[in-house]
Amino acid sequence: MKSLDQEIKYNIDLETSKISIIDIGSNSIRMLIYENFNYSRVPFFNEKAVCELGKNLDKSRKLNNKGKEYALKVLKRFSEILNVSKIKNVRIIATAVLREAIDAKDFILEVENLFNTKLKILSGNEEAEYTAEGVKVGFKNVDGLVADLGGGSLELTKVENNTITDKTSLPIGVLRLMNNPLIKKRNLSKYVRKLFKDEKWLSKKTFNNLYLVGGTWRALFKLHLFENSHPVHIIHQYSVERKQLQPFVNKIASFNKSKLKTVEYISKSRTPYLPYSSIILDEIMNLINPKNVLCSISGIREGALAIEYFKDFSQNQIFNNSLNYLAFKRGDLANNYKRYYDFLKPIFDDNDHFNNELLNLSCVLSHMDWGLGAFQKAELVFNETLNTPLLRLNHTDRIKLALSCYWRYCSIKYNPQIEYLKFLNNNEIYACKQIGAALRFAHTLTSISTIFLEEFKLYKRGNSLFLKIPFDHQEIISKQVTKRFKALSREMFLEPRVLYSK
Repeated sequence: MKSLDQEIKYNIDLETSKISIIDIGSNSIRMLIYENFNYSRVPFFNEKAVCELGKNLDKSRKLNNKGKEYALKVLKRFSEILNVSKIKNVRIIATAVLREAIDAKDFILEVENLFNTKLKILSGNEEAEYTAEGVKVGFKNVDGLVADLGGGSLELTKVENNTITDKTSLPIGVLRLMNNPLIKKRNLSKYVRKLFKDEKWLSKKTFNNLYLVGGTWRALFKLHLFENSHPVHIIHQYSVERKQLQPFVNKIASFNKSKLKTVEYISKSRTPYLPYSSIILDEIMNLINPKNVLCSISGIREGALAIEYFKDFSQNQIFNNSLNYLAFKRGDLANNYKRYYDFLKPIFDDNDHFNNELLNLSCVLSHMDWGLGAFQKAELVFNETLNTPLLRLNHTDRIKLALSCYWRYCSIKYNPQIEYLKFLNNNEIYACKQIGAALRFAHTLTSISTIFLEEFKLYKRGNSLFLKIPFDHQEIISKQVTKRFKALSREMFLEPRVLYSK
């Protein structure tokens, strides 16, 4: 449990550690603001503007005049937001467009004067590395090829068990291609294959996973998600098997302008690039033959901050910081979730379908009460948990957590919408019900105070579930506590046993 001094320090940290990062790309400019990157990798401000700074860059070698004018207006607005918010901790990065434009110097000076901050132009290899580091922020273990398609370039990075081994940057960007009179849809595949041929490491090994980064590929995956009625409307960690994705990609690649006008769900600024991005994706899949293709919303910006922020932290410390942040945001000021976790952990240590990390999270996320009826609470908590702001949760884990928190608030005889249950096998559903019943029991047991959890013990022996409590606390065992202890035991296929000790 945190002391008052620690709590005050935590509040001060959140007030003084807000950080902003601005990414100036060939097609768009984006600004993110984080409350504290050490605690949460989900920004509370995220705004993008399509400026097309790199339009016709191949031909003119200069920044697009209209794009430059619009970009400066956007950046002035971003500057005003930072000034009003009193955020002075700012990072500015730029990619292919400012690497290549011969007239970029004056624009760079204007930006640096506007923010009183040095702008960092990334090399192609740095861009590839930062993107891969950003994907590592959003996934527990990255193993495969990271591909970042921007307006001016394509970065490819080989990552083996979270270690970067090869990387490259290629002049393949959707804005660049659409404004190149020599490259059309009909010869784009041939052009891409020729560039890939020079990267010998790409064809040496089959990659299990392909991680896609970049706005156009996010738009493509969002379209696929809605067309396939995927129940979890979160694009991050949306995963599709290659054999299922290929026909969809080929279909979008064949779309002409009139067909693209009928596309729903995605921004119209992204729509014209869909066929180009689909052709490039198809060529990558044909080359590396991945089993799964996954979408990542974390990329170059998150990577730039991770390199700076996480160099002295272990993965365990990063995870614990995230838990503390979530608990703080939920109003759990004394970190009560740790008491629940320590109390329940002994009976779930051997659960292969709901690991300790998820149990820890469920103890944080289930602690919510709006004073509504049980079933209303259950539905609200389910949706809140499903969409919890943690990047490293895949969709299956999100559903497991949401189900366990749902059943914490209502009896297991009720079920959420059936499409969520279809994601899990029977053993996983049983595990979620057991966690839900355990949380339901623990919250009933602590109706007076959570400090009792430190004095009670819950454990399994043989075919029995034991609750051991001090003799002088026997009045805690009310009818409601007994009822829910029996319900938990029944879900775990064990006999309930209550023991008293001096």
